[in-house]
Amino acid sequence: MATQNTIHLPEELLVELRAQAAMEGKSVDELAAEAVRRGLDERQWSDLMEYGQQKGLASGHAEGEVPEIVKRRRRTQGH
Repeated sequence: MATQNTIHLPEELLVELRAQAAMEGKSVDELAAEAVRRGLDERQWSDLMEYGQQKGLASGHAEGEVPEIVKRRRRTQGH
């Protein structure tokens, strides 16, 4: 069950949100919740990618070496 919340949006964004919701046959709340979920998921993915890049740079290995490193690691772990 959803909780009643209040968010403030610029008028032009609200107009666009209402129009898109109407085109999709959804409520403004449904479409807004989907957009927020998608945005949070994208941020988490972006954070994970950034973490991986930092770890990769810190490892001292070149990007081209990664597939072989993964293969060796999987063999030693029984995957």
